[in-house]
Amino acid sequence: MRAQLSALLWLTIRDPAEAALVLLGIPVSRNVGWQNLALGVVLNTLAGIVMLAVFPLPAEMQAPFLNKPLLYALVFGSVFVILVFSLFWGGRAIGGRGRFEDVLLAIGWLLHVRFVVQVASLLLMLAMPGFALIFVLGVGLYSIWVSLNFINVVHGFNSLMKAVLLSVITMVGMFAGMILLLSLVTATAIGMP
Repeated sequence: MRAQLSALLWLTIRDPAEAALVLLGIPVSRNVGWQNLALGVVLNTLAGIVMLAVFPLPAEMQAPFLNKPLLYALVFGSVFVILVFSLFWGGRAIGGRGRFEDVLLAIGWLLHVRFVVQVASLLLMLAMPGFALIFVLGVGLYSIWVSLNFINVVHGFNSLMKAVLLSVITMVGMFAGMILLLSLVTATAIGMP
């Protein structure tokens, strides 16, 4: 199993579209997809907490949830659950044919890849801080390419431009939703009806 996951990881890096096809060829139920996503959230939360412990943010950049692992996981997980639903329904709205289980599996897998990258980044920051910054920037840019290829394959767009369009629509929608949610929470906190 470890060898297969390692091979899929390297394939994701070398040829993300082919990796998405291989991943979607694995029959996975919705329950297993949710468990996969949850494990990805837990692993990324642990990596994030360790990263913040080793390299703490300045006080003015600290968000309240960053010091509370359970709240960190809840916020992080909520973002990715919303992302799964947004990519599924948004993709369907612009002609995508992806199944919900496929979107869920793809996002879960990309979370696991993100965890591996976070661990590698942490090790590089400890060993070679200057190179680590270049690595993190390069990986951040390349991860956009990987994500677009996965979206393209999952929804069967046959067009990276449609994947870009879906990504933009999803991000704008999520941003607007977060602003609305924060507005409601703030209004409630200050006692507005």
